[in-house]
Amino acid sequence: MGSVSRYGKPASLIFLTAALLVGCSSNSNSNSSSNSNANANKAANQNAAAKDDADTSANTSSKADTSKEKVTLTYTDWANSEEAKSYRKVLDKFEELHPNIKIDYQNIPYNDYGAKLTAMAASDTLPDIGNLLEADALKWNESGKLLDLTPFYENGSVTPKIESNKFVSPDGKLLGYSIANEIILLHYNKQLFDDVHLEYPPAETEKAWTWDQMLEVARKLTLDKNGKHPDETGFDKDNIVQYGIQVSTSADFFWTPFAISNGGGEVTQDGKELLLDKPETIEAIQKVADLALKEHVAPLPAQAANLGDVGQRLLTKKVAMVTSGQWELVNINPQLSQGLKNGIGVLPIFKKPATTNTGTPVVIFNTTKHKDEVIELYKYIMDPNNSQANFDSGVWMPTEANWYTDDALIKKWTASPVHPPEYRTAVIDYALKATYPTPWFFLPTYSRIGEVLNPGLDPVWLGTKTAQQAIDEMMPKIQAIFDSGKAIE
Repeated sequence: MGSVSRYGKPASLIFLTAALLVGCSSNSNSNSSSNSNANANKAANQNAAAKDDADTSANTSSKADTSKEKVTLTYTDWANSEEAKSYRKVLDKFEELHPNIKIDYQNIPYNDYGAKLTAMAASDTLPDIGNLLEADALKWNESGKLLDLTPFYENGSVTPKIESNKFVSPDGKLLGYSIANEIILLHYNKQLFDDVHLEYPPAETEKAWTWDQMLEVARKLTLDKNGKHPDETGFDKDNIVQYGIQVSTSADFFWTPFAISNGGGEVTQDGKELLLDKPETIEAIQKVADLALKEHVAPLPAQAANLGDVGQRLLTKKVAMVTSGQWELVNINPQLSQGLKNGIGVLPIFKKPATTNTGTPVVIFNTTKHKDEVIELYKYIMDPNNSQANFDSGVWMPTEANWYTDDALIKKWTASPVHPPEYRTAVIDYALKATYPTPWFFLPTYSRIGEVLNPGLDPVWLGTKTAQQAIDEMMPKIQAIFDSGKAIE
């Protein structure tokens, strides 16, 4: 199901499950952590709409007794029109398998979604089940509107999901799991490496480039209009025609892998301590900013905004490497027929491998009058067997641990051409070994902190403030929000 988060990155995308992989990771100590871009949502839909997501799977034997009471369940989301058609197919299949249950599917425009749910709460007409913006899950819990799903997982009613995409409250309530498993990694154009006889970026966690190694390669792939590189005399920084790399800065979970890798981050994985003002965090933020400001191997934010989506940037050779979400494969997919040779690598490191994960949660509202039936729908939605179209398009990763270790299941979800040969080590193994959850999975104040942090870092990306100056200015307000412990001001 398509889901665009407020910060402009993929969070859910077309429909169904996800759960990330920190519980499986040697680097993942959290007990719980998209955003999404509108282009990814639109393209994902175009891929999924052409297919029938309603794969029968294990649920085909669970037809309900037609003598059961007829009930109607309301499901809400903010998918675009084409995605909504695909989603409706899945819900139609569920209705076929459960003749006593009808789904009232309410597709609400993204910009109106939060206000609409608030109005529904005020009139006591909340849906039975629905998607939430990642940043809003703990707010809705704080307002007392979400069902604790812990019993349904503990008693086996719902198949267990990977721990690191679990939205959990400070008192241990399980609020839901992400609808799609997504991590941050390195996308690149293999042809640009071939043209200058460079080795491809490492596709194994243990062989990740250091930051300096990445920078050296980025210089070799950056060209001005005269074919000069940034480390050559006469390089024209005002007329760059090909950038070596772009690190997205549109939301914090794009740059936090580097802060975590350096020994910093936003908060500790137990959510007890802020790390934003640590020297290791500030150093990593400045290093990311300096790719454009000092090293001239990356575009400034305004320049990047005019380069198209990730697939277009790589195809047109405007950028050789881009760090972004796994979901960007949905934007890369259409470019394969145009000759793009896409590759995937693990992120460069400072001290240790690190990536972050994200994903829109599916939740059940505790006002539902049909708990048994809504759990049946939740189970169906959260079953990876019903998500093949989303895997084929490249927009989703599965949600259950065995889909990352069982060879037959891995082959099932990575068979489409958009998954390059190195995908297993660069994405699947990387996710298992190096994922750290974005704090909105477990930190109630995270959304409020982001409302200060993200705009507060804009001057850093533009070069009008240093990372140290910006963090120093923001920290008193951020610390006060963090200390409040409240998701709702």
